[in-house]
Amino acid sequence: MLASSAALAADVLPNRHCADGVCMANVDPAQAVEPCRDASIVIAWAQAGGAMAVECDLGDAGADQPLLVFDRRAPHRAAYALAGIRAFAPEALPQIAGAQREDGGAMLPACQPPKPPRMAPGELLLTQVAPSPWHGERTPACWRILRVATTPAGVEVRADDGDSPRPAADASDWSALAVKMSALAAQADAPVRAHVTRARAPLRDTPDPRSAPHGWLARGDAVVVLERAAVLAKVLHTGRDGKAIERWIAQGDIALDAAR
Repeated sequence: MLASSAALAADVLPNRHCADGVCMANVDPAQAVEPCRDASIVIAWAQAGGAMAVECDLGDAGADQPLLVFDRRAPHRAAYALAGIRAFAPEALPQIAGAQREDGGAMLPACQPPKPPRMAPGELLLTQVAPSPWHGERTPACWRILRVATTPAGVEVRADDGDSPRPAADASDWSALAVKMSALAAQADAPVRAHVTRARAPLRDTPDPRSAPHGWLARGDAVVVLERAAVLAKVLHTGRDGKAIERWIAQGDIALDAAR
């Protein structure tokens, strides 16, 4: 049973959608502060690691709406202040990659085959509209794919085409908003944050407790519970190198932080 306080915290962002360790949510404009005061806000964050994006809809110049990418574990670190870029749910990448260039549908195709074709655990998916390299009348534009990953030094934005953006020289104008959105995400995640209680807890690739172990975690390691089966739970863990893994672990080998 989750503590009642954790249940209340889970309602901070009631409309959020979470999949594969990444969440997206619309934020009430009343929560907005400069530089996005009174704006509609969309946030995306990795539940393990620190990657977070805040997208502001100021209601004008739609293609150039501002977006900040930063490390929510340390909101005052170097950040990326971008424009004309939006966040997508990670599961949209296969759809973008497979979009038919000649179908004229609403979903734009990727400008080039995504590398790799799926998002790594804990990565955020960003897209930017670019002129189509095929010069077809029915597909005049396409999506550039950018990925936000957690690294030991913070977060890093990498573009599939190699033209990756650089952190802003000064993103201090965003500091108050970054801190506020980080706190909302942390409260929303509170009911699924957990830690390992066994000295050496085996991990498995499937929810079958009879399957062969594939790695292990140590007592005190932080995880995010993504799913529960009869005996095992699917968890997301970010290592010291910033790379995240998804594995199954015995439910008796973890305890929710909210229950401490």
